Amino acid sequence: MLKRILYVVAAVLLVAVPCRAQFKLDTITYAGDSQYYTDIVFLGDGFTYSELSKFVKNVKEHTEYFLKKEPWNHYREMFNVFCIQTASNVSGAGMTPDAPIDNFYKTTFGCSGVDRMPWPTDMNKVFEVLGSTKPDYDLVIMLVNSTKYGGAGNEYYKMMCLSLDGSSYETICHEAGHSFAGLADEYWYDRTEESPNDARKINPVKWQRWIGYSGVSTYAFENTEGWYRPHQQCLMRYLDRDYCPVCREAIVEKIHETGKFVKSYSPYLESKYGKVHVEGDTVFSLDLVKLYPNTLRTEWYLDDIKVAKNTDSYLFKADIHPEGSHILKVTVEDTTSLVRTANHSTVHLTTVKWRISNEISSGIRIIESQEYEYSVGPLPFTDELTFSRKQTSKDPVRMELFSLQGTQVAKGVFPGDAPASLSTGNLPPGIYILRVYIGDDLVYSNKIQK
Repeated sequence: MLKRILYVVAAVLLVAVPCRAQFKLDTITYAGDSQYYTDIVFLGDGFTYSELSKFVKNVKEHTEYFLKKEPWNHYREMFNVFCIQTASNVSGAGMTPDAPIDNFYKTTFGCSGVDRMPWPTDMNKVFEVLGSTKPDYDLVIMLVNSTKYGGAGNEYYKMMCLSLDGSSYETICHEAGHSFAGLADEYWYDRTEESPNDARKINPVKWQRWIGYSGVSTYAFENTEGWYRPHQQCLMRYLDRDYCPVCREAIVEKIHETGKFVKSYSPYLESKYGKVHVEGDTVFSLDLVKLYPNTLRTEWYLDDIKVAKNTDSYLFKADIHPEGSHILKVTVEDTTSLVRTANHSTVHLTTVKWRISNEISSGIRIIESQEYEYSVGPLPFTDELTFSRKQTSKDPVRMELFSLQGTQVAKGVFPGDAPASLSTGNLPPGIYILRVYIGDDLVYSNKIQK
């Protein structure tokens, strides 16, 4: 229904623009620190000073509708939502880029030659406002004070623009598929590169794990030879529909990338060689985000032996463990059924680790705590297997791949400040065991499929 923007203006300067004014940032919903959550920022154009209350009202209503849509609703407490009020001298939007009106961002319909496509033609003003008010954002939503039907989304800018016609509540969900998760329109095709919800290769197709479930198959694009979509009734094709399973999965994976499940952990030591002395038993704990329903799985390991699962804390009893050094580790993974985990294109995990010195005479001495956030993929893998993490370090990454019989079939050592990619093109299809070490620490060990 709504065309995705591929080209907006002839030239956009992606540089810092000197701040000429300060703009007010209003909080609509707040989950917590931006480093742990996905930040959505609403902008408004074509709202005069007397209409700014209308803008804020629409922000709240669209936020409420958007975060009730599956799969956003399962992760709604992982989103911060803000809005920035900017008054326009003239109400509404232009009808063509050739005749802009005096609204704040010079938003007009007719961009890229499409009548129903609104977009701000003064992108420097957009960057100025965001740069001086909320530079760390994951998604920008521009609401345009017009009842003319239209909307557009652009993944490159992490931005969408939509009018306030009667379809706008569904439009915001459709355009979020573009601008947040990189999804393609499913009602037409004019691209050269694949998106998560379109494909050229279909034997097998990349969403093979969903074939036969809830209407998922390989459907040819009309009048476009050799391109296929996964569903006939997806929100990325028609408004007033749900996302199909393939598109839901892509959105969840993006939430995994931008969000964080472990808000904090205790004991926490900023220094690698920091020490905490505790007499007797010690509780190690996580502060986790809330999901609806809760699909987070935690697994606790003491010296590589699983000692607890599906709990956010573990009690280390000093008197029942030998004196000396121990490693306590907990892994956190989202096991939602919205992602087919067995063939997940990437697996996102968080590991928290403590080094413990159990001293019988003086109690517990924790000498180090660390946190790793990383992803492994693609899964199933083909010619290459990549391990990447958000935190970098001086410690190298070592990847080791084994057959089920225990024979090492591939290995590699990589710098700790860059993604590690293991070449696997010469291996036959099958099940393998991947182990990943950061320095001397084993941070990942699992069966994976080629």
